[in-house]
Amino acid sequence: MALGMWCLPVHAGSSLYDRLGGEPGVVAVVSELVEIMRTDPVSGHIFRKVNHKRLKMKIAEQICMLTGGPCAFDGDDMKTTHAGIPITETDFHRLVEHLVVILDRNGVAVREKNELLAILAPFKRDVVTR
Repeated sequence: MALGMWCLPVHAGSSLYDRLGGEPGVVAVVSELVEIMRTDPVSGHIFRKVNHKRLKMKIAEQICMLTGGPCAFDGDDMKTTHAGIPITETDFHRLVEHLVVILDRNGVAVREKNELLAILAPFKRDVVTR
């Protein structure tokens, strides 16, 4: 799903959220990521008992907040959310690999992709549970 909004010219002072396409861009990427991960043959087991609609909403909300968007994230912290879910480093890396492919497919520039990955990388310590 290629989105034209990724290719819009941006102003130098715009937030990462804006440069990712704002709400439509973030929602599209998150939706595609969750759909791919829930059917992933290696890591899909993590998403089997999850409310996918709510998961998409919460991830998009958190990315919005973390990238300078107008959202306030009201979910639990990552450690609490992932406690008791058997997530390995391999699972975490699979998600990141899928995210990079989705960002590339949607024409996200290297700068924005790297900024987003740098924001999300520290969550690894709270997400990987085994």
